[in-house]
Amino acid sequence: MGIRPFGHGPRAALSSVLVPLWSVVSACGGVSEHAALANQPAPKGGVHRYLPLEDGTVFSYETSTDYGERGLLMLEVRRPRPDHAELVVAGRARRLTVNAHDIAHVTGGFLLKEPLTAGATYKGDFGKVTITNVARSVTVPAGTYAGCLETVEEAVTTEGEKRTTTVFCPDVGITLRETEAEQEGLRATERIALKSFGPLVRL
Repeated sequence: MGIRPFGHGPRAALSSVLVPLWSVVSACGGVSEHAALANQPAPKGGVHRYLPLEDGTVFSYETSTDYGERGLLMLEVRRPRPDHAELVVAGRARRLTVNAHDIAHVTGGFLLKEPLTAGATYKGDFGKVTITNVARSVTVPAGTYAGCLETVEEAVTTEGEKRTTTVFCPDVGITLRETEAEQEGLRATERIALKSFGPLVRL
């Protein structure tokens, strides 16, 4: 699930800090933009409304970088047990634990966690996650979605700053994700945007 290198030299080095996709990529919208929403609760439904994780669902995402590279990413959801889920990309699985109040990476940290209120924070895959918006609208190739939840995960490492913005839309899941990373003074951004989703069809 590694991200394809940008090329050679500094750009290629930057790709190594843009993390594996699940980790996947994130947007650069600032927290201050949504400060007015800080005390607004998200609609009812809990984490599973924003990340349904239904077995056999396949998501297709358009991928792009700020260096002009474009591609397609396919992700399949598998549920080997009610309390576990797998996000499978190119035959490799990102494993999650699932309960009524959170969805966590088995390697540590949460993908999504209650309370679903703007301003809430929790430990993510690589840094601190802040819920920055509970009423975001987003337009991607799959369509326009409203009432979405936005999170921003940030960390400063020895290699530089890393920031991921993820948009979770009701009854869909991850609809948009962008990651910006910095290394040796250079910045790079990768983005995935939902193109389509639906049940797996076996021929």
